[in-house]
Order: sequence, then structure tokens, then C-alpha cells
Amino acid sequence: MDSKNLLKIARLYYEVGLTQEQIAQQEKVSRATISRALDSAVKQGIVEIKIRYPLNSVEYLEEKITKKYGLKKVFVVPVIVPYPEIIKKDVGRALFRFLAQIVKNDDIIGISWGMTMAAVAEQLEKVERTGIKIVQLNGGIGKSCFATNASAILEAFTNAFSAVPYSLPVPTIVDSPEIVNVISSDSRIRDTLELAKNSRITIYGIGKASTNSILFKSGYFTAEEYKELLNKGAVGDICSRYFNIRGEICDKYLDSRTIGISLNLLKEKEYAIALAVGEDKAKSIIGALQGGYLNCLFTDEITANAILHYQEEDPR
Repeated sequence: MDSKNLLKIARLYYEVGLTQEQIAQQEKVSRATISRALDSAVKQGIVEIKIRYPLNSVEYLEEKITKKYGLKKVFVVPVIVPYPEIIKKDVGRALFRFLAQIVKNDDIIGISWGMTMAAVAEQLEKVERTGIKIVQLNGGIGKSCFATNASAILEAFTNAFSAVPYSLPVPTIVDSPEIVNVISSDSRIRDTLELAKNSRITIYGIGKASTNSILFKSGYFTAEEYKELLNKGAVGDICSRYFNIRGEICDKYLDSRTIGISLNLLKEKEYAIALAVGEDKAKSIIGALQGGYLNCLFTDEITANAILHYQEEDPR
């Protein structure tokens, strides 16, 4: 069916309000033909479907986590459809709404990369501010062909805030502390790291320590190296720095080979905003909370319940 007839059927259905059966009778075709035409109209972009809904929060879970960890802000999105991509989308919407409230002119905003951050980037809209700088918090170049999406995330934040971007076009983990020192002494890298240090707002995901992580898939570890890291108690990472359930850096040598903001500097931020989705990240989030590496948490109700439930079983 040509685009003119697809448009006609779409308008009769979505704008006039005729049923598929009524359109079929009017156009002298089968109802199945109308159904296929409507499906085709969506796929071809003739029809765009948007689901509008209020983004409420689960307040009693927010209150429990806020009180337990003394956080500045907790937002727990309700899980209406239990699919990770949809949950990440809602978390991203909630974060954007919060950012629109707190970002001031001339702010420096530090961002990391990762799958949750990529989902957040898709939810950003234009915000009228001036003089904003967006700075990458940790190196974003993988050692394999697996993409970190660091540049795309930086670009999305830059466009949303009409900002000046500052990237870290280097590996996040290198072979030795000496290489870190050499790379960090480059004037451009040094300036970017200094901006990250001076940022008022930082935004980052909490990664789970597993072979499904971007860091592993990006080629930063062999299977044996990652197994050793897990044996040292690693439960998660923030900005490529690994910590245990008590929030302690679990491999100091590895940490000394990591390029980017230190976890201790995150404790100094006015807004240290962490995002995490998925009940399998409960231990990772608890480690980050016990390390004091965030004062704002954006998550979902399934994950929030998992955090609280895990603490009941293991109060360390």
C-alpha cells in the first residue's frame, strides 16, 4: 500500500476515530489489511505513538533509604512494566527533571559513561542555561571494539545544556601508575581532570562487578585478572574504581592505574548523583553507600527493596 493510502487510513483511525472494521468497509478491503496498514504506518514513522504519564515516586522507600544513609536526595521510580530498558528510561526522566531544578549558570557538571548513563542521555531535553561546562570524569576509550558510548553521552549532555564539552580521550585503566602520571601531565588531560575536581555536580552509574560489565567487555581485564578482582571482594565500581561491600577500594594497585576522578573527591561534591537499576546491583549500591560516594540516589522500587532487604540479612 502506498504512503498516501497509509496516511489516509492512519488519519481515519487516529484522528477521526473510526474502528478498523468501519475503515475496512469504507475502503472495501479486509480488516486484516487495515491492521497491517496501521502497523506499517507506525514502522514508517507516519504515526508516532507517545505514552504520557506522570512520573511519581515511591515515597516510603525513599524515606527509608534517605534516613538510613543520610542522603540529600533519593528518587525511587515505580516499576509498572518490569523491563530494564523501560525502568532506565524512567530513572533518566526523573534525573533530568532534578537536574533542571539544580543546575545553575556557569556550573561544571561531571559525568561518567555506561549503559545506565546512556539511557539517561536519551531522556535529556533542552535546558536554558549559560556558561555550563560538561566534563568527563573517567577515561572512555575501550581496549576492544566494545563501545563505551562515552562520546555520545558527553555530546547529549552538551547539547542539552548548550555547554562546552571536555572529554578524556584516554583509556580508563592503563598498565602502570607511571603511565597514569605521564598521561595526566598532558596539559589538555590535566585541565580536564582539574575541571572534574572542581565540578559542583557529578553524575555516574554504579556498576556491578561481573563479567557482564562494560569494563570487562571493553578488554581491560583478562578472565583470570577479573576473577582475582572478584576474589578480593569487589562488588562494584564507580568511574572505573572498584570497591568492596564496605566501600573500601579493593585493589589499590589497580586504582593507581585508573585515570579519572578519585572516589574520595566525590565525597566533596555538593551533588554526587548515582544511578543504579536492577536488584542484582544491591550489593554494589550498598558498597557505594557505605563508602559515602554519593549523596543522591536515583533507582527503582525493585532495586530499592533489594537494598533494604539485603541490609536486613547482612548488616555489615
